[in-house]
Amino acid sequence: MGTKTLVFVHRWLGVLLSLFFAMWFFTGIVMIYVPFPSLSEAERLQYLEPIDTRGIDVEPSEAIFMCGGDSAGQLRIISLETRPIYACVSAENQVRAVYADWAGWVEPLSIERVRKHVSERVDAHFDLSESIHYDQWIVHQKFDPYRPFYKLVLDDQEQTHLYVSSLTGEVLQSTSAHERFWNYLGAVAHWIYPTVLRKDWALWDKTVWWLSLFGIVGVLLGIYLGIMHLVKVRRSGKRLLSPFRGWMRWHHVLGLFSGLFVLSWIFSGWLSMDHGRLFPTPDASVEQQRLVRGLSMTELGTQISAETFRKYRGRHEITFHAFGGVAFSNAKNVEGVLDNPTLSPQEILRVIDSAWPEYDVVNAGPLPARDTYTDLREGRLPTETMRVELNDPASTWVHVDPRTGEIVSVMDRSRRLYRWLFNGLHSLDVPGLVDRRPLWDVVILILLVVGFMGSVTGVVVGSRRLIKSFS
Repeated sequence: MGTKTLVFVHRWLGVLLSLFFAMWFFTGIVMIYVPFPSLSEAERLQYLEPIDTRGIDVEPSEAIFMCGGDSAGQLRIISLETRPIYACVSAENQVRAVYADWAGWVEPLSIERVRKHVSERVDAHFDLSESIHYDQWIVHQKFDPYRPFYKLVLDDQEQTHLYVSSLTGEVLQSTSAHERFWNYLGAVAHWIYPTVLRKDWALWDKTVWWLSLFGIVGVLLGIYLGIMHLVKVRRSGKRLLSPFRGWMRWHHVLGLFSGLFVLSWIFSGWLSMDHGRLFPTPDASVEQQRLVRGLSMTELGTQISAETFRKYRGRHEITFHAFGGVAFSNAKNVEGVLDNPTLSPQEILRVIDSAWPEYDVVNAGPLPARDTYTDLREGRLPTETMRVELNDPASTWVHVDPRTGEIVSVMDRSRRLYRWLFNGLHSLDVPGLVDRRPLWDVVILILLVVGFMGSVTGVVVGSRRLIKSFS
């Protein structure tokens, strides 16, 4: 491919993508200090009523049967309008709720029921919208089972918006005016996250993935052409960095200084959209989860009696789990503290060893403090997590939460490489730097500003080329 062709491809990729690059650098600065809104576990529990466990007469087995038997998942007990209910996720990824004091379906809440239900838990005046399926702050697929929602607009100092599921009455999202304003200038733009696109996960995934990939090609060509022009001007005997003038000169010089950083950033951003294309996801497979649990949902229901819930009176949520063929329940108070004792290391080792019978356990123990692979700036595993290392060809690490018996991540050698290629490059999550603030802030802000300035020169040069081509 000749130089003229490379220049042509780089030029028109720049015309199409320079504005995206400038936006990504600017919004990246905002995202450092204002993350996307989310409701913490403690906040979620605070909006739940205490469960009156004395009224629980429906057995878990009956609730599981009504929710679809073995196809049901994630069984919980919470309180709705002072009555205990079972909530589970059906095979269609929809929450289905059954009253726990009488075996009847919980009908979706009307606006009048939501108003009465929430007024007892929210200490502020509010306006209540009609039910909605999507808006900017509940567009993520994790909200899908709980749709539609009601939005509460609180008359408080923060101008809080709360989102209440019409299926369970739970508050599952909260935003403030400050978060909404800055996130339109931050995460919403950075992730190309408008509701109309993001609500179709597959379309959004492909759109951002291809944009990032074309961005990588454009940057690689820019680095190659920039170095080529530098070598050419030096060979001519001139002591210059660039043979160009005006905005093109700034674009060339800034590209020489920031090219590698921009490449590493766009490459790692592209990897954030990998979703199993090149690297495995950290999620346990359905088969791995089944082997570790050792019970179907139907079998789980038969091992736990409603009578055992009496001891959980006043708790805010009861969850159901299975580990190694043994079913158990956990209860959370308003701080999220679990009542049940944790699984012992010996139990965890026994079950993981049986779930991966073809391999041996070579090491096991709690996560080290400030663990390089699980204590990250963008995501942390629970501090109680136990790591079990296997001697399989991929040197797999299985991480288990001893409070619930759930596999919280499966990390093989390639997934550990992904940690460096994504977290290390994209947010400079490097030991010795990420935990030394404000040094980390200074370094990443300088790089982002330089990248933004270089992108702005690309916007100007590209705009002029576009105007010239149509004049």
